Amino acid sequence: MNNDGALRAGFTAPGARGQAGVIVEALASAGLSAETIGYLEAHGTGTALGDAIEFAAMVKAFGEFTESKGFCAVGSVKTNVGHLDRAAGATGLIKTALALKHGLIPPSLNYDEPNPRSTSRTPRSS
Repeated sequence: MNNDGALRAGFTAPGARGQAGVIVEALASAGLSAETIGYLEAHGTGTALGDAIEFAAMVKAFGEFTESKGFCAVGSVKTNVGHLDRAAGATGLIKTALALKHGLIPPSLNYDEPNPRSTSRTPRSS
């Protein structure tokens, strides 16, 4: 968990620096190689700005461990079942557990191309 306070645009807005820090800490604590992460279930704000900030944080964090590209799929349960407020985290965990069980990542609905505000160093999208 993190709170990067004044480094983000507002209380409910995501902050790339804080999110990247949490991801870096999680990878380091787990002792895993970044390339072993095949899927990342993201919050997926559903906004052009919020999703780009979240994605930039992922790219920054993974970039601290590897120069590899395209090894990690990214998805968000919101495109599959909508915005669930407090249940979103638990639903994302269930989605990820089912993806692992079945060896299949559900597609992100209505996804056609990457957000142009995202970095050019993009992991593949689910």
